[in-house]
Amino acid sequence: MKTLVWNVIYHDRDHHCISTFNIFDHYSFRADLRQDTKKCKTKEEFAGKLRSALMYYFWSKYEWEITIGPWPSSCSTTKAIKEDVYWQISNNWDVFLDYVWNERRKL
Repeated sequence: MKTLVWNVIYHDRDHHCISTFNIFDHYSFRADLRQDTKKCKTKEEFAGKLRSALMYYFWSKYEWEITIGPWPSSCSTTKAIKEDVYWQISNNWDVFLDYVWNERRKL
């Protein structure tokens, strides 16, 4: 069975590199969503559970934060920003919600 895929950018501390990670490979996050899809009857109800799970697992967690800034930084007055996986997903919230809701049987 195919699985859901939603890649985010993160710092892989084990391999010391910037990489992508499919958030649906996070076992606990996926397990929570699997339970929530069985409980929720409407998309709106599911949206609240989905947002809560994202916040619990990926919001303001050091291991999921990256710094985004101009290159080269010495040539710019723009400050770098620190963002997390939750921020990356929330920038495409409507698309993400539709994707997960429409493909929930794959969970």
